[in-house]
Amino acid sequence: MRAQGLTLLEVILAIGVLAIVLLAFTGLQITSLRASAQGRITQAMVREAQNFLETLRANPTSIPGRCTQTLSLGGTSASCQYIPCSLNGTSLNCTTGVSNPRAYRITLEVPANRPRMTLETVVYVP
Repeated sequence: MRAQGLTLLEVILAIGVLAIVLLAFTGLQITSLRASAQGRITQAMVREAQNFLETLRANPTSIPGRCTQTLSLGGTSASCQYIPCSLNGTSLNCTTGVSNPRAYRITLEVPANRPRMTLETVVYVP
């Protein structure tokens, strides 16, 4: 008559397989948490950058004073560059020598030192 139950080797193998599966799920959970946190940070950066660009659109005359190489958006460093533009019929001519700008081409990079996000827009002066 054969004894009923599991041998010690079968129990050890089952525990080993279970440990490997649990380690894989733990690694997956850690990666998911990191990606989620990174997504929240990116979303906050996008929101801050969009708010900044909206304030520039609301008051285009403040662009030369507010759009600088070093600015802070919600605690994150950013770099803002602008080029004045003139209107020639239906085309936009953006160069640094425009004296009476009718628009500005704005480039916003967040963060400033190693941009993860670059937003470009054109703000028209009424």
